[in-house]
Amino acid sequence: MQFFVGSYEHNVDPKNRLFVPSKFRDGLTGAFNISVFRSEEYPCIQCFTEEKFQPYVEQMIERETDVNIKRRTAVWYLGFAADVTVDSQGRINIPQTLLDKARIEREALIVGMGDHVEIWNPALFASYNEMVDAWTSRNEQASEQASDVALERKAQGDMLGV
Repeated sequence: MQFFVGSYEHNVDPKNRLFVPSKFRDGLTGAFNISVFRSEEYPCIQCFTEEKFQPYVEQMIERETDVNIKRRTAVWYLGFAADVTVDSQGRINIPQTLLDKARIEREALIVGMGDHVEIWNPALFASYNEMVDAWTSRNEQASEQASDVALERKAQGDMLGV
């Protein structure tokens, strides 16, 4: 199984075709599945090999406990999914519905995610990374503050002979 890494920018042509980087084509030979990652704020198109798609979707559905959310998750991942193949010129044809849900118009960023590939609107990907960086920074600061407090308490305990 191929491990997908790296990112590449390409344009979606007027017929909704997107060039798949040669580095990713070997791992996406034959038919593979594409679906939209269920996120209101940061949607993207996920590309899975057939053997990875079913277990992934089953896991996403099973983790939900509410029957209505389970059904909505199934509709989102399966109802909007498509089977695609890379054509002789290295392109895939992406249904307009998926492009709309992922908010991709002309420019697309193709990102390796280890066991799958994601296709993003470049601006949304940049915004997503800024949000993750801010979240990580807040968590690191909170962790440092907790560590400082623990060290201070330990020092106070040592001074009191505790």
